[in-house]
Amino acid sequence: MSRSAFEALLGFHGAPTFAGEKPAVLLSFKKSQFEDFDAMLASFTPCFRCKGISVLRLVEGEEYVLVLFYRARRIARFVKRADARALLRSCGYDDDAPLAELLAELQRRMEIKKTFPHETGIFLGYPPEDVRGFIEHRGKDFALSGYWKVYGNPDAARALFARYTACSEEFCKKLDDGARFEDLVVAS
Repeated sequence: MSRSAFEALLGFHGAPTFAGEKPAVLLSFKKSQFEDFDAMLASFTPCFRCKGISVLRLVEGEEYVLVLFYRARRIARFVKRADARALLRSCGYDDDAPLAELLAELQRRMEIKKTFPHETGIFLGYPPEDVRGFIEHRGKDFALSGYWKVYGNPDAARALFARYTACSEEFCKKLDDGARFEDLVVAS
């Protein structure tokens, strides 16, 4: 995969995060699609670092890698909310742990269980009431489905989903029109 194709992939799936609208995105990559995935991802590190975006390989196998792109300050503030902390505590996370330790625990759970812990939604900035609803209803009986399954406030989620979609369309159009990916990524 070429650099421009990688940028298009990042833009299509992660524009709301890279444009500063959403605190995090989790993307899966098939490493064999790249001549050198590690080098490709590393080539974006200076851009991400200077724009306040952290990159964490949550799980990596021989063929696939699951990468979390996140704005650490925004996620750290989000997980300090009482409702987010309560949900994480109910899932077995240390209530007083800083973000780095919470992410390390998430990473450990993904590696050990070989499953996708539903509390991951908290680290993606999903409303805690929706994450809790997903866990309690086992992904069923939701009010709205879009970027995530909504159990709490479908009107607010619908508006946010529309913002995310518009952001993605605009980001991708600018890339198609020749804008540099680095120039489209917003600093936090």
